[in-house]
Amino acid sequence: MFAEKTINELLDQYFIHFGIKNQKQDRISLRLTRYFNFRLKYIVVKTRQVLVSKELAPKITSSPHSEGIIEILYRAAVGYDLNPFQSKESFNSDYHDLLFNDWGIHHLHLSKDKKNPKDFFNSRTGSLLFVRFTDSIAYFIDIKHHKDPNVWSDRDMLRIIQRNWESSIADKQSRSAVGWSEEISDNELGELRKMGYTTGVEVDGKFYMLLGHGQASTNDNIMAGRMADQVIHWIRLNEDLFRHDRQQFVTELMDRLSM
Repeated sequence: MFAEKTINELLDQYFIHFGIKNQKQDRISLRLTRYFNFRLKYIVVKTRQVLVSKELAPKITSSPHSEGIIEILYRAAVGYDLNPFQSKESFNSDYHDLLFNDWGIHHLHLSKDKKNPKDFFNSRTGSLLFVRFTDSIAYFIDIKHHKDPNVWSDRDMLRIIQRNWESSIADKQSRSAVGWSEEISDNELGELRKMGYTTGVEVDGKFYMLLGHGQASTNDNIMAGRMADQVIHWIRLNEDLFRHDRQQFVTELMDRLSM
């Protein structure tokens, strides 16, 4: 592609500035996809309404990490950065978070302390807080240990969302689907994800599709791929701008990368 060098230079600058792990790719479309994979997983710093499930509420004060949980809730409400509580792999553009891709659920570590004062990420914890973010609301779902069976494909998280905030996923419900002929277990659902399958999920008689962005057979985030395609389409339409006003081309390209 005529602008490949320019795109790679912009992405290199971004990744270096924010300390994002990334690999060089043979195809610029894949590198853009991986860039948007990071951007979608990044928790935008803004104030949100904080909603706590009735299942989670009694666990907060009894948890040995109660101070960290309360700090997370406070940060979500006032608009402070929550990304230090994420997994370190969240700053790896080539890492596929299958739970996030499939169901749109983040997991946060519960410590408010850092191993070293200069670290960006807080200390890791075995227990994790699962939360679903929209632009305006943070739905705090439950606490689970990362070694719990099928923790990344545990439909109980969806049951909690359904019981507490069913309207928040109503647009994802498929009313025409009849479900599976045989029940798919949480373990099988997790294995299907690893193999690159995007499936619907049945929760207490209701069938949901694309609760998250979905994933391609490569495990890449489908929405990230679509966003990359849109950027490439714009680039191809603006070859004349690239040839005659490189600076303006870069300015407009950066706008399209900013989300």
